Amino acid sequence: MLARTPVDALVDAIVDECAAAPVTVDHAGLWVETPELSHGREEPLVQLNLCVTVDGASSALGSRGVLSGAHIEGDKPGKWFLTAAQATNEEIAEAMADTERLGEFIEEFQGRLREAAAAANEEIQQHRADMREQVMAIVGARARRVRAVLAATDALGIPVAPRPGEQRIPLQPRRVTVAQLDAAVAAGREEWHLAEQIAEDITATIMSFTGALERLVRSASKLVGEDEETIRDFLLFILNANYQGAATGETFLGRGKTDILLRWRDRDAFIGECKFWHGPAKFTEAVDQLLGYTIWRDTRIALILFIRDRVDTTAVIDSAGACLAAHPRLLQVITPDEPTRRRDYLLHADGDQKRVIRLSLLPVVLPQDVGTNS
Repeated sequence: MLARTPVDALVDAIVDECAAAPVTVDHAGLWVETPELSHGREEPLVQLNLCVTVDGASSALGSRGVLSGAHIEGDKPGKWFLTAAQATNEEIAEAMADTERLGEFIEEFQGRLREAAAAANEEIQQHRADMREQVMAIVGARARRVRAVLAATDALGIPVAPRPGEQRIPLQPRRVTVAQLDAAVAAGREEWHLAEQIAEDITATIMSFTGALERLVRSASKLVGEDEETIRDFLLFILNANYQGAATGETFLGRGKTDILLRWRDRDAFIGECKFWHGPAKFTEAVDQLLGYTIWRDTRIALILFIRDRVDTTAVIDSAGACLAAHPRLLQVITPDEPTRRRDYLLHADGDQKRVIRLSLLPVVLPQDVGTNS
């Protein structure tokens, strides 16, 4: 492919496939919905929602405080909405009858939405430009080597047999260290963006820990009888090897003590809670407990779900996912790449519905070695 395809075209294709797509808002298609909120009342409450269709990396728009929530399925364009009012049917009808005032409100909403989309797209375009530069350096160097080899073999008359199919080489993400993060801050990078990198790196580390346990069944089986605190201490040991002791356990935060907290430059970069699976009711309690630890500035949390040896582990993970999908503070279910290893959800922050928290569900399976006695 490198020998036949122009490098620019190949790099553009990679960026289009892998990078976030620009946000596109269908302003002309704005519509109004009035869903009913409560039943069994003499005067049921309804919402007045202004709805728009958003295509592209719409989650970049959802964190800017302009919209109230979303309904998104996979990679399809999503419906985002702003709750303009919450009242009785009669009051909503009166508000909609005042067309001049409603029109002014819609115009103001669309103006704020355009500003938010422009700011989101500015970040997305910078991200795409950075990715293109990095990919160009890698692919360009590779293309030059391939073409040099082909030119040499042609000159020598040596036929080169092509492979019957493409060879896929998995990419390993580079680990983030505290020294690298501090250097990035000194160079002018924004701290909130780096804190997001920390959260992703910790999440990847926990997923690697899970993979190791699944491969080393005999070692993992020794943890089956341990409690949450003991396994959490194993995780803290692994995390602190990379983050120089910055990860702590049983730390007071919000309305309780969280199992895992990594604080960087006075930011709660990662808040995690470890729980064994004891059914949907206990799991929902664990979600509420984790949300209770957050303060309004926090944006990344994780629920690390330990699953002891079961006949159908996937059913347990699906049940946990269903509990989160039905949570009253849910904004969006993010389509997972590996649903048995990680699932992500966007929820309202406690006390501020315009702030969005990303919760990662990280299942950790503890298989029991059939050769051990328990």
